[in-house]
Amino acid sequence: MRSFWSGTITFGLVSIPVDLFAAVVPRQKSMKLVDEEGHPLGRRYWCPKHEKVLDDDELVRGYETDSGKVVVVTDEEFASAAPEKSRDIELRRFVALDDIPPFYFDRPYFLAPDERAGKAYALLAQTMAKTGKAGIGSFVMRDHEYLVAIVSDQGMLRAEVLRYVDELRTPEAVGLPKPAKPDAARVRALAREIDALAEAKVDPAELADLEAETLRAFAEKKAKSGEGVVSMAELEGDEDDAAASAQVIDLMQVLRESLGASAGKAKRAADAHAAAKKPAAKKAAATKTTAKKTRHTVGR
Repeated sequence: MRSFWSGTITFGLVSIPVDLFAAVVPRQKSMKLVDEEGHPLGRRYWCPKHEKVLDDDELVRGYETDSGKVVVVTDEEFASAAPEKSRDIELRRFVALDDIPPFYFDRPYFLAPDERAGKAYALLAQTMAKTGKAGIGSFVMRDHEYLVAIVSDQGMLRAEVLRYVDELRTPEAVGLPKPAKPDAARVRALAREIDALAEAKVDPAELADLEAETLRAFAEKKAKSGEGVVSMAELEGDEDDAAASAQVIDLMQVLRESLGASAGKAKRAADAHAAAKKPAAKKAAATKTTAKKTRHTVGR
């Protein structure tokens, strides 16, 4: 694996060069959107007001306010508000690792020592493990600033990207009722049931993704049978695939999703758009060809 970010852990007079590696991978169950013949579909942006597909140079950013208004933000304005680019993970304080509530942890990364790190990396990892401390700081990656906790894990340093406090909901905000006081006898009975199933440690086999494994096995079996299989060579040979394949979605919906607003299903106007451009009359042979191209252009 190759690191996708390199920088320096800094605090006080300490400076330790490190490389960042992803500590997790996506679940192996995702599937691509394709048409009935297996050709992959692309995505384009549909403007419902002007009833047309937009080109990349027609897309701008927008921020939706609490009142529901959308404020257009130019590239220059966005760049001026972006965090200053830096290659430093600046640790501002150290706290007890147990004091960080678990629901703040969002995404883990491995921090590997750069060849210039020398013994400083191992010294920091050992000291943090001995004291049970985590370093809290921030860093900039891909033009976004992230809150991060640096923790020691079996001699290695791990960077845990943290959620911001305004991303978390409280039981009160959700409207959950206050917990009732349970009957003491039932508590003791339930405790005995829990003790009967207790284990000294977690078995990694119980954490396996059985759903993804079942899907993989099914796909492999079907691929060997040759049923419903499209070769990559066939897909690469389709001249119109890159330009014609498109999933047309509502631009405003994409904007709301990107701003963290309530996600909803994207509006589909592609069928009407494609039907309006369909010739009124075609020969029987040409009709079949047109239907095939339409499937390449419009996806769910």
